[in-house]
Amino acid sequence: MFSLGSRRPRGFTLVELLVVIAIIGVMVGLLLPAVQSAREAARRMQCSNNIKQTSLALHNFHDTFKRFPKHFSPGGQTGVSWQALVLSYIEQSALRDQVLPAAASYAAGQNANRVLGQNRIPTYLCPSAIEERSGSTIDNITNFNGTGAAGNAYTTHYVGNAGPIGTNPVSKAPYQSNPSGQGRLACEGVLPFTPTVVTANSANLDAHPATRIRDVLDGTSNTLMVLELSWKGLEMAPSSFRSWTRGVAYNNDASSIKNVQNAMRTVRYNGGSNWNSMSMGSNHPGGCMVGMTDGGVRFLSASIDLNTILLPLASRGGSEVAQFE
Repeated sequence: MFSLGSRRPRGFTLVELLVVIAIIGVMVGLLLPAVQSAREAARRMQCSNNIKQTSLALHNFHDTFKRFPKHFSPGGQTGVSWQALVLSYIEQSALRDQVLPAAASYAAGQNANRVLGQNRIPTYLCPSAIEERSGSTIDNITNFNGTGAAGNAYTTHYVGNAGPIGTNPVSKAPYQSNPSGQGRLACEGVLPFTPTVVTANSANLDAHPATRIRDVLDGTSNTLMVLELSWKGLEMAPSSFRSWTRGVAYNNDASSIKNVQNAMRTVRYNGGSNWNSMSMGSNHPGGCMVGMTDGGVRFLSASIDLNTILLPLASRGGSEVAQFE
């Protein structure tokens, strides 16, 4: 007579275990791109908000002073950036009170403008970017944030539109610009070094006007004001990123503004004479965020045509007609 004993529970076979592992792998493979996409969407939204806040700060500055920020070049040296001048309008009044517009931004020694670079300004940083600090020891700050050690200043990923370099497709004439030791300095944007061609050999920019809303003859919704400069590849020339406090030097380097001269994500700093014309671009897939002069934010495709769309968008009054893709 057979006794009825309890049956031992049957475990997984090796084949069954491998099947389960394979299924889990497929599910992870399907979910990972979705998670990455959601994260990038969040980063892109934050970047858009940063540019929106920066654009509104520029408009608030204009409301107060009846012009957009001028670029100072004390003694021909690199002055402070427009980012430093609009700090009060992004809830950074305490830092703005420390800015010295009449002083250089990174003079020898540790002056106030240079030391300000140790402050990280989230509104000036794209969350999809790789580098957050200047890649040049020229922005080195001693006793960085009280650590006792030296460190390079924080950078910005948003620069002003100095204007186009190239040929106006309507007039067939070259866009206006000034000579510079780092390429040329465009004149026909919203935040140029100076909105006119400088004929006098003078570093006194007080003699030159700043742009106003009324100067944007092509329409504020059709004219670029703030550009994104944070694309992967710039770190191959480490000094492409500089302190957010740095502005423009008379007829030389422009850190807070850039010419629109090259197609998106094509030209990086060569260490020589193209500092002012590095390509705009970002790490957002497919293009980059820009701020228009009406305060709106748009996403421009990386495939946007340089001559028929991008250059006209960079011009404030060239009578061109540019259609967004």
